[in-house]
Amino acid sequence: MKSKYFSPVLILMVFIAGCENVSSQYLVGQKPYAVKTEEWAGEWSPDCSGEEIIRIEVLDKDKGILRFTEVKTSPESTMESYECYLREAGNWIFANAAIKGEADFYPVRVKNLEGRQIIVWFPDPEKFKPLVLEKKVLPGKLRGRDISLGLLKPEQLELIMSGKEGVLFKWDEPAILIRQGKTTVPQH
Repeated sequence: MKSKYFSPVLILMVFIAGCENVSSQYLVGQKPYAVKTEEWAGEWSPDCSGEEIIRIEVLDKDKGILRFTEVKTSPESTMESYECYLREAGNWIFANAAIKGEADFYPVRVKNLEGRQIIVWFPDPEKFKPLVLEKKVLPGKLRGRDISLGLLKPEQLELIMSGKEGVLFKWDEPAILIRQGKTTVPQH
């Protein structure tokens, strides 16, 4: 049985292909988020079935650069992967996906729960659109059907995170990845 959640690679591909999206010409976040390899590297599943697996590799732990690869189970399938740049702003972590052939990055908010679970929240284009096009409180432009953000200043990142303009991410529709196999849980 298929999960109601798709793997992050599939979500991003569907996200980019046919729906309105929020993208960015620049990495979203103020500075690189240094990762703990043991909390991020490994195999993750959106439904615990083992049918959909995402392998995360840490390419640069100090700069927060990861590679996400969808592990296919059928022999005729091709592997899809993308690099993701983790950046922080306040207590938020943004993952900026660099999709091959796309000019913009695709930012999401992520939270890693002690190396056991990763929660992914996608931006809501309907909430970003008026802030960019009508109120002009965020830099950017309409690119096709997508909202493409420009370079965000610290006060604009604060506006996104604060909720002053409403909830800008799809809080009620997160994607959740659960670590597969042996886990190393950090000691407190």
